[in-house]
Amino acid sequence: MVSKLNKKNLKRELSSFQETRRAEEYKNLTFTVVLVSPEHAANIGFIARIMRNFDYENLVIFNSIEDRKKILNYETQGFAMQGKNILMNAKFIDIIEQKDHILKLKSFLNQFDLVLATTSKGMRNSNIKRLAIFPQDLTIPNSVKPLNIAILFGKESRGLTNDEISLADILLRIPTGLDYPSLNLSHACGIILYEIFKKIYNINIGRGTHPVLLANREDRQLLQDLIQNIINKLKIRNHKKENVKFAFRNVFERSLMSKRELSLITGIFSKVDNILKSLNLYENY
Repeated sequence: MVSKLNKKNLKRELSSFQETRRAEEYKNLTFTVVLVSPEHAANIGFIARIMRNFDYENLVIFNSIEDRKKILNYETQGFAMQGKNILMNAKFIDIIEQKDHILKLKSFLNQFDLVLATTSKGMRNSNIKRLAIFPQDLTIPNSVKPLNIAILFGKESRGLTNDEISLADILLRIPTGLDYPSLNLSHACGIILYEIFKKIYNINIGRGTHPVLLANREDRQLLQDLIQNIINKLKIRNHKKENVKFAFRNVFERSLMSKRELSLITGIFSKVDNILKSLNLYENY
């Protein structure tokens, strides 16, 4: 029975395994994180790190309140960690006349096909300009042609203004407790990027060079057949046999069982089956 868990197939699956990869239907999407008037270099560094975690590359710092030298200094690079290249290659857009802020932002966003904005407000839906959806409810479009998507985040002290939000196509809000809905900028960015990441990537359970391959239906059926065989050999009343079979099936089907786990469990049941065969125990009921 155990030998039926084909070792060659398992080796082939291991060699071709990819823990995470961009889904084919989303390969033409390009995302740009746009920080509008950020106030603290540390947050920008942390955001660059988070972007690296989830495979985002493009960072734009629009009309920054924080000094550019501080954003790019050694300390902020330390916050960015492996996202240092994202930080150092960030595009800076400076506005000399602050009265031109909205006009310049609007002009900049014209290059994108879809603009997502974020807010911590809108819990009571009283402001029509801040009607938001949750990130998990966002539908990511797929496109045959390249599609450029911008994700806007506002300054730490107050977020995006109504005028800035009005330039977006979709407004997102992260659900939080009612008493304190405001998240740190880098934390909010991380949550939004992760939610989008889950939608556009095929994610498999894995551990680097030692991936976890889940047992498929055929593999699990081998175990069920073995258990059924054992049940038939034991002195179990007929009216209980079906319940025992379904009890085992329910427990194993509810679990997220890997091929390795299934192989070990099947091995134990196989030994039990062999012992019963050697004792010549057959049902008496």
